[in-house]
Amino acid sequence: MTWRIDRIEQEPTKTLDAWMVMEVPFDGPGRPWTRHLVGWRLEGCKGQVSSPVEVFDPATRRAKTRSGRVYQLGERSGLSGAAFAAWGVWKRRHGVLEERDATDDVGPLT
Repeated sequence: MTWRIDRIEQEPTKTLDAWMVMEVPFDGPGRPWTRHLVGWRLEGCKGQVSSPVEVFDPATRRAKTRSGRVYQLGERSGLSGAAFAAWGVWKRRHGVLEERDATDDVGPLT
């Protein structure tokens, strides 16, 4: 399976529907866990996993990631089959074995 990432200049903002927030030890053991958005991307209709989220604005339902991309969160939290599959591929590719669902930490803010 190919893992293609669109250039930020071409698609600086993406919209996620049926999304979740997952925490993982992305930066290595002993480092703070990072939060990642996982969801159904409306542009292109496929599963999407973000780089670590750095800023979240609950008023606008927008998150900016370490890569500089901005994600607009749709109304529905939850996870689609395609997003779940993308998450599994992403975890294997990055060697992530542990995870926590942090959606409830963010969900009430939206």
